[in-house]
Amino acid sequence: MGRKRRERFDAGGMYEKPNADRKQDKATAKEAKTELKIRLADAKSRKRKWLCLLLALGIAIYFILSGSGLSVLNTVKDFLPLGE
Repeated sequence: MGRKRRERFDAGGMYEKPNADRKQDKATAKEAKTELKIRLADAKSRKRKWLCLLLALGIAIYFILSGSGLSVLNTVKDFLPLGE
């Protein structure tokens, strides 16, 4: 024998909320939660896109300004007539 389920009645002797309303509320809450997850994923992807672009720009600037043999600026300067 299990526990007896306590029924919640309002002052008029009726259930506080019909079952259909509770199901609708749960469905609405689930839909809202899914929408928030989608918006969060979209915001994270936009943030990562800009982070990747800034990282690539920083690496490119490093190679341009560095004096090593990998310098893109030295390669570009070889093609320019500088009057030497």
